[in-house]
Amino acid sequence: MSRQDRKALKAEQKAAKLAKKQAAKERAANSPTRRLIKQHAPTIFGIRIPGFFKIHMRYAKRSFTTWFVLFIAPFVISVILMGQIARTFFDLNPSDIQLFIIAFFLIAVAFFCAERNRDFRKAYVLAIPALVLVYGVIGLFTDTDPFPGNLFKFAVLSALPALWLWQRARDKGYKMLSDGADKDYRPGRDLYMDGQYAQAFTHLEPAAKRGHMKSLYLLGHAHEHGQGRDQDRVRAARFYDKASRKGYAKARRAFDDLFESFDATEIKAFETELGVIGSEELF
Repeated sequence: MSRQDRKALKAEQKAAKLAKKQAAKERAANSPTRRLIKQHAPTIFGIRIPGFFKIHMRYAKRSFTTWFVLFIAPFVISVILMGQIARTFFDLNPSDIQLFIIAFFLIAVAFFCAERNRDFRKAYVLAIPALVLVYGVIGLFTDTDPFPGNLFKFAVLSALPALWLWQRARDKGYKMLSDGADKDYRPGRDLYMDGQYAQAFTHLEPAAKRGHMKSLYLLGHAHEHGQGRDQDRVRAARFYDKASRKGYAKARRAFDDLFESFDATEIKAFETELGVIGSEELF
């Protein structure tokens, strides 16, 4: 066997292995047990708990430092700050577990909203260093150390960390929140905007299969307007609907506008597809 034949054989074996692995993933994703867990998973204000941990693992895997700045840092600061405010201004002494639960809930909901809304995302990124500065200012006025010791402590423990958090959150955190932790979305979106649809779909479709809401929205847009795909308003509505169910408000508006323009035949086709075609067959 020649060297070229051996290379071809290895490539075929590798492709077969990848295909087998992908098939196993699809079987696992569509298993009755997985569907049962998905249907009955505990939720808090619409946030499915297993999905919450899964997406945060994806964030941490993509960039642990940026995820730390976006989630862990504000969570820890919130615990400390709430305890400080409660003891200083309200003469309360909450337990650590109470502070932990409240802070975790608030940051989780804020993070969830920041992923889905641009204005909230800007506010969230700004709030991260602001929390540190508030903590420092309270400490500055309540600290018993004489001047300039308290000012030095404020600079070292609050101002400098806040500056670093702001730079990291602004430069990388905002982008990662916008991407939804999926590395394929931004290159796919940029290619789609440039009209390079075939290349864009090589990024957007894998991201959409992983449940990325903005990728699902763009695929819906492609089907609605016939950009790189045959125009199919019913299929577009399916993508919009799936993205909106993940909390993407822009997809919900697109779905509502599109559905209002449907005639009776399209409405019937949409309802029929919704009942008999699984989401994995959208692609």
